[in-house]
Amino acid sequence: MALFNWFKKNKKDKKVKVEEQKQAMFRDSAAAAAFAEAGEHETARAMIDKSKGNRNILVVASGVCFSEELFCYSVDMAKRLDFELLMLNVSDKEEARFLDKCQQNFTPLQERAQKAGVSMSHRIEIGELDNVVHMLKTQFPGMRYVLTEPDPEMVQCAADSVTIPVFDLSCFQSTAA
Repeated sequence: MALFNWFKKNKKDKKVKVEEQKQAMFRDSAAAAAFAEAGEHETARAMIDKSKGNRNILVVASGVCFSEELFCYSVDMAKRLDFELLMLNVSDKEEARFLDKCQQNFTPLQERAQKAGVSMSHRIEIGELDNVVHMLKTQFPGMRYVLTEPDPEMVQCAADSVTIPVFDLSCFQSTAA
């Protein structure tokens, strides 16, 4: 009954404060329940299991390395939002040299991210970028943002300020929906 007293008129001395994190947990739980009810048990488990991609930012490199601007921006964003980083190198064909170079370039970045207090993992995928991002979105249902390298032409035009493209996946809907 005490809960209903909060909703009575003229009770200005009582304030209800709902934290965003609790709201997000509730939304995630409700979504997981809906998936489980629809028979998508694996997706529901992945949404509940925090270690399988809850609150991730996908950072996509162009080629074998991440630019300094993209790396610094992604670490700063992850710290502010308390997200984890998933660094991604994509190629349309499998080459041993590509795989080795990507791994070599990632190791120092991981050390820098650890010093900054940001958890970071790395994936090297072969395929078309759109398909890879779609596959990762299903594997990591908590993935919220995708960061990419800035357009090289824009970098040349903007001498000091570089804009990092940020895509919000919260409104992403697959073509099957």
